[in-house]
Amino acid sequence: MGKVGEITKKISEATDGRVNMSGYLNGHYMVHDGTPQFTNSFLDKPLIQIREASLFTDILVTPDLMFSSELELSYDLSTTRNGNRPNRFEALFNYYYLEYDISSALDWDTDEYGSLSIRAGRILVPFLSYNENKPNFKQNLMTQPFTAWQLAPVNNVAASFDQFGWTDVGGTINWNRVMGEEGLLDVKFSIINGLSSNQRVLDNNGSQLITGPTVRPRDGLANAKSDWDDLEDGNDSLATVLKVSYTPFKWPVDVGVSWYNGKWDPDNDQNLSMWGVHFNYLEKDWTFKFEYVKADVEQTAGIDPFAGSGPASINTSSGDYNMFAWYVEGSFIPFRYGPDEIYYVRLIARWDEVDTNDKAVFTPFDRSRLTLGSEWEFLKNVRLRYEWQWNMIHNFENAPAQFRAAGGKENIYMHMISFIAFF
Repeated sequence: MGKVGEITKKISEATDGRVNMSGYLNGHYMVHDGTPQFTNSFLDKPLIQIREASLFTDILVTPDLMFSSELELSYDLSTTRNGNRPNRFEALFNYYYLEYDISSALDWDTDEYGSLSIRAGRILVPFLSYNENKPNFKQNLMTQPFTAWQLAPVNNVAASFDQFGWTDVGGTINWNRVMGEEGLLDVKFSIINGLSSNQRVLDNNGSQLITGPTVRPRDGLANAKSDWDDLEDGNDSLATVLKVSYTPFKWPVDVGVSWYNGKWDPDNDQNLSMWGVHFNYLEKDWTFKFEYVKADVEQTAGIDPFAGSGPASINTSSGDYNMFAWYVEGSFIPFRYGPDEIYYVRLIARWDEVDTNDKAVFTPFDRSRLTLGSEWEFLKNVRLRYEWQWNMIHNFENAPAQFRAAGGKENIYMHMISFIAFF
């Protein structure tokens, strides 16, 4: 990584700072205990993956216009039945956009009016704080909180690779202003294609248990975002996003509120709205994070996307419903060592909950979870992480016999070792 960093530094110097590149890589070993078996995958088997290798590029086209992109690569070393991925190797652009600094181009007095810019292309959706804080080495844990998986669809499950980050085609207007000596106010307003489904049920993905039936797991909005190369979604309606955050100068705190609203169905009849709050306290050796998000979904009752394939209580939609997720996370560095104390060991704990239930009798994604982890930076920009998870499925007494027969348990455990390097 040091050599790669030197190369990117030389590129920047050779272009007088017009081209700047950075990147990171993470690989992991992950194993679960307690997940049900499906006909095409065994999620309790070990997953060994180069989960993500990203190259971030910023090109200054003019003094006021910049092009930014992220190239993501992934490689699965697991067997096909473990990973359930169609291709071992995947490569795609997670985002690609142009950003124009309006205040600089018009030579504004930014002290009085603040800074204003506009971004257009495939952008990271500014909702809550997790999505815009890519890549994952900036996070304390490699596993994502439920707020950034089941609801705000930032990341997908480890068994698949469909880009890491909630991105969409559209534009963002960003205004921020220093409020005297008090702090920084930041406002982002986006118009994007939005989350959508090509069916009349929002969470319409299905999985076939080895015991026979095809079930709809009701896993939230994880499958509602568009693919990286989609320039439009399944309807003619656009969605709007607003994020307002504030950072006081006296405290290492970032607090904000986010809203999302748009139609999700092909007929432009059903609405999806979300709101959430985030709070981050980030010091050198201490961190504390909190997020809460709630989604309200309009949906017609009585539709079964897998008619004849499984029990109606598992597959049939039950009308309008809501979802929520939240987490609280803390970390502490008990000791540092080495020159300038650049090496350290960090301890992390997170508790989160999610409910994606649309009034169904049972869904495995109505659960609580405890995650304990440690991180060791043993070389400059090179880290090793270990995470242990305990997932507790709610209302397990209502789990169908087929789910239990396929090996689904009330408590799911996970171990993961991750290697992270960045430049």
